[in-house]
Parts: sequence; structure tokens; C-alpha cells
Amino acid sequence: MADNGGCVLLDTRAFDEFINQKETLVRRYDAINTKYDKLVSDLLDDWSGRGAQAFASDAEKVKANISGIYDILKIMCDTLTDCKEIFSECDRSLGEYNRNPGV
Repeated sequence: MADNGGCVLLDTRAFDEFINQKETLVRRYDAINTKYDKLVSDLLDDWSGRGAQAFASDAEKVKANISGIYDILKIMCDTLTDCKEIFSECDRSLGEYNRNPGV
């Protein structure tokens, strides 16, 4: 929030910049996820035995964490969008106040 010559302003540009990057973040996540799956698959195609089984088990745990990152990313983006809507409502209210201060 800033004071601009007697008017109270909310600067939401940082919100907009991040929200506009959401699709890029999702695409990058998808690329990492796909590459991880391929690497694990390629390794296990040419590997057998107890070591391979242990690796596969660990890889499943890592995969669960990678999936968790997507959930966090989605929640973060959704929360930021909700916050932006709240800020927009506050901005409209402040605009009305700035047009008629003290009324």
C-alpha cells in the first residue's frame, strides 16, 4: 500500500506477474515430471536384482514428493489468485474513498 499524493493505492503488479507465470511453472513441472519418469524407466529397463528393487522403491517415494510439489504449486497459485481478488475489492473501495474522502 502506498500514499500517492493523498491517494491510497494498492500495487498488485507483483501478483499479476506471478499469476501470468503460472502456466510456465506448470509446463516446467510437467517437463521435470516426464523426464524423471523416463530416467527411472530407462534405468530399470537395464537393471535387475535387489539393487534395482531398492532403487524402484526409493524412486516411488521421490515420485510422491514430486507430485506433492505440484499440489503445493497449485495451492500457491490459487491462493495468490484469491488474494489478488481481495486486493482488487479493496482497491475498488479505496477508489471510492479517494473520489470522496471524508464522506
